[in-house]
Amino acid sequence: MVGVRVERALREIGLTEYESLAYLALVKSGELTAGKISESTSIPYSKVYSVLDSLERKGWVEVKGGRPRLYYPKSPVEALRAERLRLENRFDQYRDLIVAELQPLYERREIKEKPEIWIIRGEANIASNIKEILGRVKRELMVALPRIPPELFRMVFPSFELLRDKRVDIHLLTTKNALSSVQAYMRHIAELRVREDMFGGGVVADGQETLLFLGQGVTEHQTLAIWSDHVGLTMIAKIYFEHLWNTAEPYSPP
Repeated sequence: MVGVRVERALREIGLTEYESLAYLALVKSGELTAGKISESTSIPYSKVYSVLDSLERKGWVEVKGGRPRLYYPKSPVEALRAERLRLENRFDQYRDLIVAELQPLYERREIKEKPEIWIIRGEANIASNIKEILGRVKRELMVALPRIPPELFRMVFPSFELLRDKRVDIHLLTTKNALSSVQAYMRHIAELRVREDMFGGGVVADGQETLLFLGQGVTEHQTLAIWSDHVGLTMIAKIYFEHLWNTAEPYSPP
């Protein structure tokens, strides 16, 4: 018994309801006349020939000449291969038309995608956002932390350990005042460098997204950060980090 999911799948890839019913009837019976197909399905006799002609053009059925003509199905593998090729050819034709007509209009009007920019408040929310970034990073992580609140480090450190197992390159830049908070844990996970001081900080992941720390408020809830996947903003953050990194001292264990 053929399930409803198969019937729906046939329609999703491009067959009409009647075409799906006709092909399924042929698969079940082997070969049939148009009249028998009409009798065994809900396809009106007045429409069954046009349905079968369409299936033949699409590569789903073949016809044996004679009176009456006999229709038999191609194998699903062969039919799907033909359908895929037909859809790809049609896609290529439409793609060329759409690009030729719309791309010049797009470029003339300088339409740009709007990147996301979010303001994040509070150390707990910032730590949560850092964990999300660490979950997405695949190749390289740049982290600049002028200070390291214990709560933030407690929430984020387990994610750094997972990145080590994924062989992500981690560069951690911090200040001498904050070094004692991380050196025991991070020296085996990340490459560490140290500066006397640092204005602000942030995270850059794979050169595709950045989290910038705006500063510390009177309370931890007033601490602000900006997250963005804006190409220009992320590039500036990466260039600034690389400048700080290249002018910092490599960490030397005591």
